[in-house]
Amino acid sequence: MWAIQRFSMRTVMIIGSLMNLGAWIRLFSLIAPSQGYAALVLGQILPGLSAPIFFNAAAQFSTRWFARGQRDIITAVCSMANPLGFAFGFLFPSLIITSSSSSQQFLIVFAVEAGFSTVVALIVIIGYQSNPPTPPSASDEQQTSDFKRDFPRLLKNGHYLVLLLAFGIGFGFFNALISLLYELIQPSGYSSSDAGLFGAIIILSGLVSAAMVGVIMDCTHAYLTILKVLILGACCSVVYFIVILRPSMLYPLGLSFALMGFFLLPLLPIVFECAIECTYPISAAWSIGLLLCVGNVLGGVFSFVLNKLIQQAPNYTSGVIFTPASIFILCATICSTLILLFYHGPYLRLKAETENVTVRH
Repeated sequence: MWAIQRFSMRTVMIIGSLMNLGAWIRLFSLIAPSQGYAALVLGQILPGLSAPIFFNAAAQFSTRWFARGQRDIITAVCSMANPLGFAFGFLFPSLIITSSSSSQQFLIVFAVEAGFSTVVALIVIIGYQSNPPTPPSASDEQQTSDFKRDFPRLLKNGHYLVLLLAFGIGFGFFNALISLLYELIQPSGYSSSDAGLFGAIIILSGLVSAAMVGVIMDCTHAYLTILKVLILGACCSVVYFIVILRPSMLYPLGLSFALMGFFLLPLLPIVFECAIECTYPISAAWSIGLLLCVGNVLGGVFSFVLNKLIQQAPNYTSGVIFTPASIFILCATICSTLILLFYHGPYLRLKAETENVTVRH
């Protein structure tokens, strides 16, 4: 958040792209696998540190480069670019690495991922610019960026705090679910290949719905209505997943993941737009960045807790639906849903743009 405001977005994006090249360091762990742990960890840490740069840039990019009638769908597209990478990250390794894995298989996976990181870094260095020649809208010109003034204002904004709490819980739950997907379904007899397929289903179904939601947002700007519909659908899909999670239910389980992706992932751009609207004229870098910061911290906490709960029921028991892990998932989903249902934030940015257009006419 600080770097995006302190330096140009181009500079920060280049730094993030270069940090992603840490993926090459992981290749050194294959030279002597028994002594390669340090290289493996360092090769994970550098791209991990760069991830918030790209995630925070989504709403900021659409605000800086696109006008009111284009912004929502661009936010949706940019927000879904990261989950699309998740889908590739789930599916590709599961196709290469088998149960009797070898260094050669890991070499293929690491080299391909490092190659993609290199291509992206070159594209950013050559083609990315921080701002267009002129601001695309009046609201972009009026956004403020003073941390000492804006951060306390965020923490005093009741509408934003509702979003912050609900998004933090929901995003943390989603991160934990994705991270521990195999561990969650393994007691019911599903394989790591199944987990890779299910992860890809979540992301791809979410991409389809996010594209649809982006168009609807651009046409209607009915953020609150769309938010409530999606959160209720997400809650119902999670309940269905918990009920259907048992052996020999591959296709119904796949459907549950498709529904979760369809309703959960479009919540990302919707919440981003709601946060920008209810905190305007505070810079999107602060409002979106704080959301992601809290969500990622809770994701780490939830992953630890969920892993411990999964270990309490390592084997499937016939007739038992509510395991410790499923109870935790259900509670997190219901809490996030109930909190978001009480959100009724204003559309401050849209109001400012409407008033500016009226004055100009």
